[in-house]
Amino acid sequence: MLRDSSWTRPAAAADNRSPMCEPGSAKVEHMADDTPTYPSWTPTDMARRQRTLAAMKASGVPALPGLPMVTETEAVCRPPEEIARRLIAMFGVCVYCEVRSGGETRDGTAKYLAKIDEILSGQLGDVLTPDEQTFLATEPPAPNALANFGWRYECCHVLMWALGLSDLGYPADICDVSAIGGVIWRLDDVASLLAQASPRSPEELLDAADLVLMYDWACVDARINGRPAPAGLNGEVVVEWHRATNWLVGAYDNADWDDVGTDT
Repeated sequence: MLRDSSWTRPAAAADNRSPMCEPGSAKVEHMADDTPTYPSWTPTDMARRQRTLAAMKASGVPALPGLPMVTETEAVCRPPEEIARRLIAMFGVCVYCEVRSGGETRDGTAKYLAKIDEILSGQLGDVLTPDEQTFLATEPPAPNALANFGWRYECCHVLMWALGLSDLGYPADICDVSAIGGVIWRLDDVASLLAQASPRSPEELLDAADLVLMYDWACVDARINGRPAPAGLNGEVVVEWHRATNWLVGAYDNADWDDVGTDT
């Protein structure tokens, strides 16, 4: 099943909060090249930001050099098994959205969720978040909810990358859902997914989180100023990548999935 890129949802409200602190809550200093920094940033964090800025420049995407980041001392990176379980359950919710959006009844979706539950050893109900449980229990599902949860195929893509099962790429186009499904539907259990995985290091997760944060800042800045997203970025894709990378590194005080924000 392939998601139609014409799916739409309400635009997220613009916000300027950071994932770890409020603006103005930390003293701003500067690197040797005059890039803003903060006392909590280690040399590793500063090097990470320089790599992010170099990547933004190479892609032609505007950047805000002093944008607060999740630092290496603040990060609480998710373990591979937690990532795998979240990926499998969320993929099931996305498939439910796609099938229901195509006109299928609740009964017609049962086989998909039953397979996901089987892969999770009968623990789908435990892995679903409260918001996902409420959504799946609502009949009929609201069109906006189908779109919002359906877009989380992009989060699945990021979690696949985090497990070392795909490349992350550039967030210009929607992900290849069939490639994700080609992995998930063949699983016997969570262990069979982990057996294929080569999980990314905490350093790689933090690098991706900082880069995607900056992509999202550029998209939000363009939107509030009436401009299209720069350098071919797809703002809908970027915000989902932002949600997933924030969760992976434990942003918002290691918040649960439903409580992870995408502020810039």
